[in-house]
Amino acid sequence: MDHKTDLGQFISEQKRKMDLQSQELAEILGITVAYLSQIEHGKRKCPDLRLIQKMAEVFGLTAEETYVFYDLYAEASGRMSPDIAEYLRSHKIAVEAIRAANDADATDDEWENFIKMLR
Repeated sequence: MDHKTDLGQFISEQKRKMDLQSQELAEILGITVAYLSQIEHGKRKCPDLRLIQKMAEVFGLTAEETYVFYDLYAEASGRMSPDIAEYLRSHKIAVEAIRAANDADATDDEWENFIKMLR
């Protein structure tokens, strides 16, 4: 999967992988074919989060694919990736950690070490 894909391209790729026609996917999602086409071609503002979550479910995405999809949604919408936003809402200490890293001007290497420690 190309991580440089945009949101609409990602949706189109997943639709093809599932061998779904636009009409079928639109019906499953409860939207019009025209709306789906506009999303896929980047002619429509980013869909709401509920629709993105429903798409992820319908597509049966792996955890990694879901992260990529959510990041594409975040980029297209100007919002934070929904899984990250939810985690930060429920783990206030993570917000403190990010602020501490920001205050310390943490480097990518320091973040990589922190991630390795967590895994």
